[in-house]
Amino acid sequence: MEKKIQELIIDLSMFAVGLALTVAGSIIADGGWIMLLIGLILVAIPIKRSKGLGNFSKVSGINEKNISVEIEKEACMGVGSCVAIAPQVFKIDEASLKSSFMSYAPLELVDEKGASNQTILEAAQSCPYKAIIIKDKDKEERIFP
Repeated sequence: MEKKIQELIIDLSMFAVGLALTVAGSIIADGGWIMLLIGLILVAIPIKRSKGLGNFSKVSGINEKNISVEIEKEACMGVGSCVAIAPQVFKIDEASLKSSFMSYAPLELVDEKGASNQTILEAAQSCPYKAIIIKDKDKEERIFP
């Protein structure tokens, strides 16, 4: 575990330095292209090394299952990644967000069948708070989380 943390720190540092060099290289008129090139290379290395980290897990035959989608209102903090992935299924009530002192974000289920089951699963997996629960209606078992 410690090795993974060290690799992450190295990658993030490399990315930050590369980004700074890229910005600096784009500002400098004479000779800035060298900094720009080095910066782009330093940015590209961690991106290349992270290949596959963003993949969502797939559930075998998920699109053939009869699923139900539930939202744990108290867990939702309004990140909105689910809305970005499946806007036909999830919606955050923007008007309610303007009121203060809310204990949770007003995430709404628009249409449980508004996207493929795989897309809905990916939307649920994108939630850092695991506020979206997917169940198999026929087997009465939880699919995610």
